[in-house]
Amino acid sequence: MTILEQFLAPRLRDYWMRLALRRVHYSDRADKLDLLYRVENPWRLDSAKEQSRFGWTNRIISTRLAPAGSILEIGCGEGHQSQYLSRVCGRLYGIDVSARAVRRAQRRCPEGRFAAGDPFSFRLPGMPPAVDLVVACEVLYYVKDVPRFLARISELGRACLVTYYHGQAPALDPYFAAMADCRRDRLRFEDTEWNAVWWRTATPSNNS
Repeated sequence: MTILEQFLAPRLRDYWMRLALRRVHYSDRADKLDLLYRVENPWRLDSAKEQSRFGWTNRIISTRLAPAGSILEIGCGEGHQSQYLSRVCGRLYGIDVSARAVRRAQRRCPEGRFAAGDPFSFRLPGMPPAVDLVVACEVLYYVKDVPRFLARISELGRACLVTYYHGQAPALDPYFAAMADCRRDRLRFEDTEWNAVWWRTATPSNNS
């Protein structure tokens, strides 16, 4: 890559992100999210900031939600966080609305099993009816019906963990206000903060 290409690449990526993310928040626009992955790593998930978030998520799982024999990752993208999640579970499943992102996730994290689809209709062959933990990191912003989504992931796992950018807390915190048994944490990295919320569900074990 030439010096000029190195100079232009981040700016072109930023422009592409702004274009693809127009009117995508809280709208179920899978087509727009898939569009993002016409470029690789559109979210810059190899940055120190995002790597810090991945490590924080793993610490919550290891200290608050272990053991997690099986994890289902909603919104796996290209598998950057999947690599981390695979370290804290025996079996990792992942789903994303973008088939091209899922193909990259499978290459990046070959020990996981990935599929394209949405959490309301997909099924991975061999996946248990209920996994130990469902993880949905940085996903809620793109869901039109957040209560329905939270109810669905509570059906898919015996525990759930979601994370979201703190700037979206006014829109998302109210959905968890009625959950008496949920737990919370917050991470700050330089000038960015994220919230984490996790809870146990009434979903029965696979052996019940």
